[in-house]
Amino acid sequence: MGKKKQAKSDISYELSSMMVPRDILFYFDIYEVKDLSDEWQIILCEKEDLIPEVLKNTPNVVLDGFCNSLQILSHCFTLKPIYLVIKRRRWKVSNTNEHFSNEYKLTDEPSKLTPDMAGFLKI
Repeated sequence: MGKKKQAKSDISYELSSMMVPRDILFYFDIYEVKDLSDEWQIILCEKEDLIPEVLKNTPNVVLDGFCNSLQILSHCFTLKPIYLVIKRRRWKVSNTNEHFSNEYKLTDEPSKLTPDMAGFLKI
C-alpha cells in the first residue's frame, strides 16, 4: 500500500476516527475510507514502527507486505454498517523468507465485532 494515509486535518479522517476505538488507533493508522453501496469501510494499516519484539534488536529488518486483513463490525449509525478493515504488517530480516507479525486482541472471540459493539448487543 502506498502513502495514501489520511491527513489528520482532513474532515473524513476526523469523522472516521470517531468510529474507530481509541485502542485500535494506538496500533493502526487510518489509511482510507470507502463508501460502498452496502457498507462503509475504514481501512486501517498497522503503524510502521511497531516491529515485533522478536526482531527489535535484529539488524536489516524490512517490511514485507501485509498479513490477510481482518474485517470487523464497528458501528451502525447510518443505514449502512461500518466495517474496520485491519491490515497487520509483515516483517522479515532481509534476504530471508521467515515472516513475523504482531498479534492483537481486537474482537471478543468468536464474534467479528469490536468489544464496544459486542457489549452493546449483549443487552
